[in-house]
Amino acid sequence: MGRLTVNGLDALSDDFAALARLPDSVVEGILEAEAGVILPAQRAEIEKQWTGPHSLGISSKSVKKGKVKKDRDGRSLTIYPQGTRKRGGRSTRNAEIAFINEYGAPGRHIAARPAIDAANKKKEKEAIDAGERVYNQFLDSRNL
Repeated sequence: MGRLTVNGLDALSDDFAALARLPDSVVEGILEAEAGVILPAQRAEIEKQWTGPHSLGISSKSVKKGKVKKDRDGRSLTIYPQGTRKRGGRSTRNAEIAFINEYGAPGRHIAARPAIDAANKKKEKEAIDAGERVYNQFLDSRNL
């Protein structure tokens, strides 16, 4: 009868277990690297698309990244227009103005100008590559 022997199976199993428990710092590094690509792309696309007689250039400057947050589904990092501005004696959130610019307001005859979506699509691969570099550095540090 034949005999099967395996050397190193325990080490391989341990390596897979380590990958399954990806450190928080690596996940945060991946998110930060991806945001480093997406944030400037969104700002540039907003400057390009959201111009006109009422534009003050505030929208692109208001786009910022938040902090990495943890919830039951994992970790996330948001990039969105932050802050408010005074318009006609009242305060309006920059996120509201961005929403109208992005999706339009047919009742007010404002056409959609999807700058944020366009920037995300243009830089999707580059952002993923930036996150992969962080992940690969982690793997290299573990000799995997």
